[in-house]
Formats: sequence, structure tokens, C-alpha cells
Amino acid sequence: MKKDLRGKLAGKGWAEHEIVRAQQAVETAKEHDVHFSKIVFYTALIVIVFGNLLVSFAVMFLAVFISSLLMYLVAIVLGGMVGFLYNFLITDVGHLEKKHHAFAGIVIPIIAILNLALMVFVANKFIVNLGVNNLQHSPWVLGAVFVVAFLLPTIVDKVFFGKK
Repeated sequence: MKKDLRGKLAGKGWAEHEIVRAQQAVETAKEHDVHFSKIVFYTALIVIVFGNLLVSFAVMFLAVFISSLLMYLVAIVLGGMVGFLYNFLITDVGHLEKKHHAFAGIVIPIIAILNLALMVFVANKFIVNLGVNNLQHSPWVLGAVFVVAFLLPTIVDKVFFGKK
């Protein structure tokens, strides 16, 4: 507890044991808040990874039948939606250190691009094996487009709204 608050409480007639007890209650509450925030953070990461996996499966089936231009549009829309979810869940969790945000900011886009690239590789195999009259898609370009769209909500939030 800050010394000025301690002095104010003592000035209001609080006994030393009451001040100590209040201080312990505040510190315990902060510890619980930090613990709860970490649980929410890691749960949100798991939700985002599974959401990204579901999006990649959808992209895999779409990639077999739609053109490259439409595929990029789908990747932009889905990347933006998952990115908005990421920004909403991760950046608004309080009591986290910069290392948590850095971890999520590095791991999630890497997982996203690898996952989407793998699904496009599989879709390209389906195109060849099924004899579908469609051009194969570039998995790395499509993955990069998805990740840029994924990161855009966070970048806009930081640049225009100044959120940390």
C-alpha cells in the first residue's frame, strides 16, 4: 500500500493492524487478478488457435473450387475476422506483461501462416487428384495475405486508438 494512503488511514484513526489487514487484502486481490488474467489469456490463445484451424479447413475446401482472386478475398475477410477476435481477446486482458503480448504476437501469426499454407498444399493436391479445372494456389502468398489481414485489426487499434 502506498505510504500516503497508509498515512491517510492512520490519520483517520485506523489502527496499525487494520492498515496491515487492508494492505494484505489489496495485495491478495491483485495476485488473484493477475492469475485470472493469465488463465483468460491462455484460454483465449487456445480459442484463437482452434478458430484459426477451423478457418483453415474452410479455406482448404474453398480453395479446391474457387479462383485465386476470390481465394485472396476470402483469405482477407477470414484473416480480418480472426484478427479482430485475436485483438479483442488478447489486448483487452488486463494485468499481463509485455512478454505475454509479444509471445502471442509472434506465435499466433506463425501458427496461422503455417496452418493456412499446409491447408492450401492439401487443397492443391485435391485439385490435381480430383482433376478439378482450377489453378493451384500459392500457399505462401495466400498465407502471407491471411497474416497481413490477421494483423491489421491490431495495427489499426494501436496506431489510431493508441492501445498498448
